[in-house]
Amino acid sequence: MPFNAQEAFELMLGMGLAMARLLPCMLLVPAFCFKYLKGPLRYAVVAVVAMIPAPGISRALSSLQENWFEIAGLLIKEAVLGTLLGVLLYAPFWMFASVGALLDSQRGALSGGQINPSLGPDATPLGELFQETLIMLVLLCGGLSLITQVIWDSYSVWPPTAWLPGMTAQGFDAFLGQLNQTFQHMMLYAAPFIALLLLIEAAFAIVGLYAQQLNVSILAMPAKSMAGIAFLLIYLPTLLELGTGELLKLADLKSLFNVLVQVP
Repeated sequence: MPFNAQEAFELMLGMGLAMARLLPCMLLVPAFCFKYLKGPLRYAVVAVVAMIPAPGISRALSSLQENWFEIAGLLIKEAVLGTLLGVLLYAPFWMFASVGALLDSQRGALSGGQINPSLGPDATPLGELFQETLIMLVLLCGGLSLITQVIWDSYSVWPPTAWLPGMTAQGFDAFLGQLNQTFQHMMLYAAPFIALLLLIEAAFAIVGLYAQQLNVSILAMPAKSMAGIAFLLIYLPTLLELGTGELLKLADLKSLFNVLVQVP
């Protein structure tokens, strides 16, 4: 088959438009491990993934007759849409990282940043641990194919060549409900840790009433750390089961997309 420069050019445009949605989404979702990929290797991975929807996008772009202003607008729209899609897919990972951050905050692991602000942003060891554990669950339970399928489904719900969809009040309520559910689950999953550590804090406060020369604030930190880690060993199987359930809920995002937007 002879080489057709026009078709190759349209295919490159389709890849560029596909990368505009995929790049911010893959940057936000920790399951793709882009924080370990640096430089051109990161963009090479996105370009390879963009080859899948590129042929269909290039055929749709042929109707635009090389209107560069319209193509530039579509690139911006795709980048914004990829960011919003990445935020929805990032929600389970953020939820579990926040559970670990709450535990670190309650056991006093973040007190160094409060005393000395020059240490920079607070690092939460358990937050990183919980997020990496959820990434492991993604690989074990087939969640990576589920995440990529959600990305492909977004192309059928909101095609790259379609501009603004019909936003409805029902879709906005569904988005707020999804956000509310994320925050509720975060607090519910962290509630056993918080309750246990608050009880230990109250016990040390009572001890401090009768032994006023005892520095209970210093003694409470190692006690809460040991109790929190010991409770984590008991609570971890339940937490892993909850994490698997949150990942399986990503399959419902396509129905959520259909409620959020209505493309004419």
